[in-house]
Amino acid sequence: MKKFFFAIAILCALGFLATFAVQSSYHGKAKLIQRIEKSASADLFGDAGTPIGEPAEYVIEDPKAFIGGPDDKGVYQVDEGYLKAHQIYPTQLKTIDFFTGAFRVGFGMAGVIAALIAWRMKPKSSN
Repeated sequence: MKKFFFAIAILCALGFLATFAVQSSYHGKAKLIQRIEKSASADLFGDAGTPIGEPAEYVIEDPKAFIGGPDDKGVYQVDEGYLKAHQIYPTQLKTIDFFTGAFRVGFGMAGVIAALIAWRMKPKSSN
């Protein structure tokens, strides 16, 4: 039973470390994005469309969703209609940071508890 709890503690340590790699990967893909709702008249008159909310850091991996390149402030524009039509749900970087942090806490606590249980267990007596 002691080996089982040590194995759990080691797996928790690996999970804890994996959260750093996952978070780093998503941070590398994130861009400052302004979501734009394009109307029929916007296309007709060459208008850029109506901004939805404020720019935020999102992870969107479909390059066809982007409208041109970044502006002078480094903000990319994304067509909200394209996202809806292709069922693409962009993930905010804040959400990724929250969940990786929560997983770190969970893995850390579970690993420490499993290690303490394994450490406090007495070895089986061989009678």
